[in-house]
Amino acid sequence: MFRATDAQRDIFSAGELLSVEKKAACEKSWAGVFRRQALPILLRAEPEFADMFDLGHGRPNRSVALVLGVLILKEMKDLTDEEAEAALDFDVRWWYAFDGRPEQMNVCQKTLHNFRDKLLKHEKGGLLFRRVTDALIEALSIEVNRQRLDSTHILSNVARLSRLRLMCETIRVFLNALRKADRGLYAQISAGILKRHGEESRYADARREDGPRRLGVVARDVYRLVEKFKGQQGAVKELDEFKLLMRLMAEQCEVKEKAQSPKDDDDDVGDGPVPVELKAAKEVGSGSLQTPHDLGVAYSGHKGKGYEVQIAETCVVSNPVEMITHVAVTSSCVSDAKATVPMVKALADAGHKPDELVADTTYSGAENAATLAKDGVNLLAPAPARGKPDPAKNYERPQDRCPDTRQEAGEWLKAQEAQPDFQQRYAIRAGIEGTNSELKRGSGLGRLRVRGEKRVELVVYLKATACNLKRALRCWLEPGQAVEGAVAIA
Repeated sequence: MFRATDAQRDIFSAGELLSVEKKAACEKSWAGVFRRQALPILLRAEPEFADMFDLGHGRPNRSVALVLGVLILKEMKDLTDEEAEAALDFDVRWWYAFDGRPEQMNVCQKTLHNFRDKLLKHEKGGLLFRRVTDALIEALSIEVNRQRLDSTHILSNVARLSRLRLMCETIRVFLNALRKADRGLYAQISAGILKRHGEESRYADARREDGPRRLGVVARDVYRLVEKFKGQQGAVKELDEFKLLMRLMAEQCEVKEKAQSPKDDDDDVGDGPVPVELKAAKEVGSGSLQTPHDLGVAYSGHKGKGYEVQIAETCVVSNPVEMITHVAVTSSCVSDAKATVPMVKALADAGHKPDELVADTTYSGAENAATLAKDGVNLLAPAPARGKPDPAKNYERPQDRCPDTRQEAGEWLKAQEAQPDFQQRYAIRAGIEGTNSELKRGSGLGRLRVRGEKRVELVVYLKATACNLKRALRCWLEPGQAVEGAVAIA
């Protein structure tokens, strides 16, 4: 059942039990600022997470503010669950930050796991990011009228599979699921397929010269399995793993009218002819299956396999610190141009719509500029390659507001880029590359410990929240008191 954290201060909290010297040291570190500024934000947000728990039955929950804080600090330094538990158990700064009794400063891995599952089930990751970020923006008087937008490529906790390994792994996953679902049907599979794709098989580990020949064998094996079981009723037909196998065949193989026999030296020569051929690699779409363990992973030609994270942040010179205002996980095979309008709409819904959005060429275009103009937002970005300004033409300075028709917006973008001060105004966009680096190198965003689109999205929200909080803690620490490592949540 839900129980809010008691707001009454405890005379036996860690802060009251520490010596004068240790208490002063905690005050000079990140823990003191967290206790004064961040903890109240988490306590105020607790009621919005009450619907994740039964309101009248069951054992009372652990402090929501405590668990949220641990999850945020965990992502801030890219800790494992075990490392975060140890920090809460033994690090006096964590005790001081959460203002609790030392004997209360512990959470088990199961608590963190279950709480994350509740956040996923109730889709609260975005709410957590929004509440903490909004509170920080208000507390620090952050101006949001000018923002910049960029994306960064990330990878979930999956292996980068070659084409051969992808097909072999998808077959193996299906066979494993079939064995658990119906051993009788599993026993009907030919010995050759089981030898090549069973649990003990290493068929995917081919030498470079053997790879192309094995790809043809595996393509025929996929066809044989799909044909054998696609007419089955009941459990097999409903297996998600079988649906993946069918998807794999549709994306990677081409069914022919006439069956073709394997060559005499092929490994499946004893399994008979089948009417299927492997598609050329260039004919397989970038949105095709990349791994059977994470269906959200897609392929980007120049970035590889993974996800894209769209990041918007403030870029106003007078701000004491810049804040990430919105993040979104998108497919790697979809152009960033399709994210421009949705990101601005999300910012508007959150009450942080900018007057000017600074972005690179991939977010530009007459259509995007015109659509944003209808909402009162100017797009400061280079014109796309096909719409570059004519060097021989003398462009007049464009009007302050972008027109909201496609043709006029395209001309407005050209005229804007042709102005002498464009590069100076546009230079501020480069600052978001530092944010990408901070998230990936400092918080581990580049390679996550989770897989699956929803879990990836939750971790991205947590890491973005942690990044904003870390920036705020640095800002709140008085320069005269800041010591080396003062904001290192270790």
